[in-house]
Amino acid sequence: MRFLIALLLSTLTSLTWAANNSLSPSTYEELNAIQEQLAAQQYREAEEALQELEDDLNPGFGLALTYQLHGQLNLLQEKNKEAMLWYSKALALNVLAPAQESALSTTIAQLHLAAENNNAAIAELEPRLNNILSLEKDKNSDKKRGTDDKPVDWIQPLSFITLASAYQLEKNYAASVPWLIRGIERARSRGDQPKENWLQMLMAGHYQQKSYAKTAAVLDDLLRINPGKEDYWQQQAAVYQLLEQPALALRTLELGYAADYLKKPDSILLLVQLLISENIPERAGRILQAHLQDQSVELSERNWRVLAAAWQQGRERDKAVAAMREASTFMDDGSLLYRAAQMQQQNAQYQTALTDAEAALKKGLSERDKPRAFMLAGSCAYELNDYTTARRYFQQALTLADVAANARVWLEYLDALEQYPG
Repeated sequence: MRFLIALLLSTLTSLTWAANNSLSPSTYEELNAIQEQLAAQQYREAEEALQELEDDLNPGFGLALTYQLHGQLNLLQEKNKEAMLWYSKALALNVLAPAQESALSTTIAQLHLAAENNNAAIAELEPRLNNILSLEKDKNSDKKRGTDDKPVDWIQPLSFITLASAYQLEKNYAASVPWLIRGIERARSRGDQPKENWLQMLMAGHYQQKSYAKTAAVLDDLLRINPGKEDYWQQQAAVYQLLEQPALALRTLELGYAADYLKKPDSILLLVQLLISENIPERAGRILQAHLQDQSVELSERNWRVLAAAWQQGRERDKAVAAMREASTFMDDGSLLYRAAQMQQQNAQYQTALTDAEAALKKGLSERDKPRAFMLAGSCAYELNDYTTARRYFQQALTLADVAANARVWLEYLDALEQYPG
């Protein structure tokens, strides 16, 4: 449909121009009548009128417009191949103005793209655009300095974008980028905003060539156009990470979060991880805690571990312990409970450390952690003056080679205490 709309506009423009130029009044009236027949879907009548006109006209501008309308007739009937033949016949007469020529060539290229003939689209459009660009350059260089005349720009932005699209479909990003830039600059020079998908293609082209700084710059434009598209915030942060600029990646996500554009769990987690890596763990902890509480981020072992890491780095030991306990509920072993017990022991919270160590042993620990957990439980029980419990855990540790010697020392010390109390 977009091809048809573009062509209708091109044909109407041609007829309007022709009415004031080399087209005879009678030919203009006939072409205009055929245009009305097409609009009314009177295809058989239009076909007959076109054939009669083609038989009567000599090669020239009028015949080119007739061929163009004949192509339009076929396009309206979804006969794309036949439409391209008529459009090509119109171009072959070499009588169309540069703007008309580039527009019609663009339509042919778009039809090639619709048929997945990408290289045919390139072969059709690129030589014509290069030729017309050369004509534009010559025309503009001939203009006198100091005049108020606007520079000639016969080629529509869409023509450049169409050629760039063909190259991108062939994964030739290096060739696509210059044409994308031309199309975007042409739109801006006319006071128009480049379309979002054009900028998306330019971003992809720069990214595929590992031009990450340019990728980030295009993402700035995309965020100005559509800040509500969360992927752009994520993509810009990722690009800054590739550029080894984590502070800029964090700034991007913080801006998006502050404006309430970040909703996806992976966006929140990326923000939290960047805050932790940039030594802002308290803010990371507050953000993740809030999203875990309202369950906008999954209550999983991994996410609770991240929260625990944030609180631990921020020296919020009680909060870190609480996060480790939550994470442990999702685990098959007691490794995080053991870590929680260690932190509490360091903070002289012996009763809760003992409770978590016992829970960790009950849930199961690795061969590396199990001996140490026995020793931790025993030493905490000792601090609580519960020598019976302490002895029980040191005796179990005595059977494990890694801590046997240390456990024996503790048991001997407990024996001494019993022999010589006070």
